[in-house]
Amino acid sequence: MCLLALQSRIPAAVYMRVLRIYHLYILACIWLIIQIVLATHHGVKIVFDSHRYLFHARELATNNHLIADRNVLYLGYTALLAFFFKLHFATQAVVVFQSLLSGLAACSLYKLTHYISSSWLAATLATLAYICWPDIQAWNFYIHTDSLFCSVLVIYSYLLLATRSRQRLLALPLFAWLLFIRPHGIIVGIATFIYWISNLYFNNRTHFKRVITTSSILFIIIAGLGFNKILQNIFPLVGIYRGGSLFGGHTFMAVTSATPLYVPVATDPPWQQLLLFIWHNPAYFIKLFALKFIVFFAQIKPYYSSFHNIAIILFIYPIYGLASMAFRKSPVTVPQRLFFLTLIIIQATSVALTLPDWDNRFIVPVLPFIFLLAAVAFVARFSVRKASNESNGY
Repeated sequence: MCLLALQSRIPAAVYMRVLRIYHLYILACIWLIIQIVLATHHGVKIVFDSHRYLFHARELATNNHLIADRNVLYLGYTALLAFFFKLHFATQAVVVFQSLLSGLAACSLYKLTHYISSSWLAATLATLAYICWPDIQAWNFYIHTDSLFCSVLVIYSYLLLATRSRQRLLALPLFAWLLFIRPHGIIVGIATFIYWISNLYFNNRTHFKRVITTSSILFIIIAGLGFNKILQNIFPLVGIYRGGSLFGGHTFMAVTSATPLYVPVATDPPWQQLLLFIWHNPAYFIKLFALKFIVFFAQIKPYYSSFHNIAIILFIYPIYGLASMAFRKSPVTVPQRLFFLTLIIIQATSVALTLPDWDNRFIVPVLPFIFLLAAVAFVARFSVRKASNESNGY
């Protein structure tokens, strides 16, 4: 009773002061504990796609031979695996590296959030959400592209948005790496282009007018060629659309058509097949696209446990609400907002256009930025309310 009475007399400001002093140590301890728990639970996870990454990596490491098939688009990951195999390390070393890189990404997310908000509390909240949400951290222990892509993207974003010109040069090799870790790496190029153009518009109108036309045309050509290459090598989109699945082969809520679907000739170029399918089946395509877009953000799945789905609803959905506030009135600049929004929307759109997000791994790369926006908005709103209460004499 005496202890409770003493605690009740300690002002909240004292707790905040202590937290401010030790918060980095607390975050580091939490990250380490979570990595140990997940490593104990998962070990090294070898799943369906892991086998082709391992096969190409071993071929590259053993015979110095790059197999020229669709897996070239994952060269950024298979080359990393090959590097470890060349040094005669086991796959355990890969997951240790992925785990450590996620720790570096957590530091980068903290610095980026602090740079944008000038708030240690916002930086702490964003980083805490990132290191505690198991749907992100669990991928560190899979032989898969997701952990590497997410970590490198967060580090790249910090270098691009929160550092000066000399340090920003370090972002260039990371940018090149991101383009080849997985095909979705093209979204980083789009977001970077939008950020660069908007930054130029707000800071140097003269140069903006000179470069906007030429750079836009070149970017559209490069992005178009890149998308066509992806279509040719990876995604048989018409076959995916005909299945109507929202959950990667699962029949729950699968989209059907009351009339036979028009199916383009298989010998036509992939982009032409795509356009013809959409043109002849507009209602079916719009319904399928819209539902897959919603499912991408909803994250709940019919095959997840009730606990997992409830955790998503109670944690992620309020985060979405807070993050949306950051686009109205917050310290986030317009170019920064456009960068984050482009990453989020283009990623969701690409998933809605291509493969369903079976296990929420496609939303993993953008969740850190949603956490950042939510933390910045929360602290900004809290500060305004606190200042208002103090001015009114509360």
